[in-house]
Amino acid sequence: MKKYLIFSILITVFLNSCEVLEQMNEVKRFASCKFSVNEVQIKKLGGFDISEYNSVKDISITETLSLGHQVMSGKLPATISVDIRATNNDMSKAAISGLDWQLYMKNERYGSGKLNRYVEVLPGRSTDFNVDVTFDLLKLVTSNDLQAILDLVMDIDNREKLQKLDIMLKVKPYYKSGDKVREYPGFLTIRP
Repeated sequence: MKKYLIFSILITVFLNSCEVLEQMNEVKRFASCKFSVNEVQIKKLGGFDISEYNSVKDISITETLSLGHQVMSGKLPATISVDIRATNNDMSKAAISGLDWQLYMKNERYGSGKLNRYVEVLPGRSTDFNVDVTFDLLKLVTSNDLQAILDLVMDIDNREKLQKLDIMLKVKPYYKSGDKVREYPGFLTIRP
């Protein structure tokens, strides 16, 4: 009976360690995926949903006054949605259990957050996933790129304008190890 118990424990440990190793390999393959930014969309500015606005003329007088007040107070929160595509050129599945992200512009950090969901990229396929980035737009304004930022806000799909701002997203994937979620040992850089 004692031998059976020891054998059962060893089998359980072995199977769990194999599962952890496979998940680590999935994270390593995720880190090796080719990443690109499909779309960046401004969702909110100063607490107002501007996702459907096409130009500055779409902003109401009330919203303009509130945005002006926020600028005078020294903070102007903005939220953008970043749609990221991961392409897996490996012959095995790539996956993560979530990730941390950081938003940079010209090597200065402007925001960070977490994505708490499983993302899987099958072999030879691409998968899109989305992160919302909230940051203080006034911090960007003080970067001496105000006109470039305003141009980008109203023409967010313009890749040339996006590249002039040198925006990058750094992500740190998570993987499951038994019942625990662990961090990948470094950040991956994604540029539009």
